[in-house]
Amino acid sequence: MACCAVALLWITYLRAGIPVRLDSLSAFVFFATLFQYTLHRFLALRKHKNSDNEILKWTAENQFLFVMLAIISGGMCANLSFHLTRDTFFLLLFLGTLSLLYELPVFRQDDKQMRLRDIWFFKIILITLVWSCTTAVLPYLQYELNIYSTSFIVLLIQKIALVFIVALAFDIRDMEYDRRDQVITIPIRFGLIRVRKLIIILTALCILTGFTHALWLSPFSMPLILTAQLSPLFSYYIITLAYRYPIDLFFIVAVDGILAVEFIFAMLLKLIF
Repeated sequence: MACCAVALLWITYLRAGIPVRLDSLSAFVFFATLFQYTLHRFLALRKHKNSDNEILKWTAENQFLFVMLAIISGGMCANLSFHLTRDTFFLLLFLGTLSLLYELPVFRQDDKQMRLRDIWFFKIILITLVWSCTTAVLPYLQYELNIYSTSFIVLLIQKIALVFIVALAFDIRDMEYDRRDQVITIPIRFGLIRVRKLIIILTALCILTGFTHALWLSPFSMPLILTAQLSPLFSYYIITLAYRYPIDLFFIVAVDGILAVEFIFAMLLKLIF
């Protein structure tokens, strides 16, 4: 997941003309995602102690490893924060707060502890907001680029559509758990048929905005232009496979991997062209 976050960040670098390298922002995003992931696993283990889920079982058997990952990633984030611009730091502080509220049961309703993700459609809204801002807005703030330009708006829309697609796929997988926890999600509220139609529409939006952005900024860059068309189609194919194979390992490897597909395609096509 942390590598996918960096890959999604680096495709913004490519499109914005920022040199792709492991800079302080990329490292921060990597370790912050790793910290959030370990926190998520710990809280999931605490909530579902007797679950038969293989991932939770593995987490329970390797708790020391997760503790060390949390300490290392948290420490690295603290150190790297001194190398970020002020605007980048404050936006990250806001996004980090949302991420913690997404996981921690700090709200109470009807004598029941609730996380922010348990309220209405906040689960998918928060995921889309945090990931889109992290991978689209932060690079522009860190390198002081124009966030009011039309090209940035098009790029942001493409990121939102892509992250929303992946979040919808996970909501489909988690329908049984969400029903049990009384969490209202889009698949539960509107049904699978409508959600699949929505995914098709969002995929088309990804293709349109990605192609427009690539053609606008780099009309002679064949890798970026082809990537803008091929990666959403490949991602949609992965989503259709997820309908058939709704297992955790497939989602962790393949569906999460959708976030890295565009960058991988761009690098491969650069080698060809």
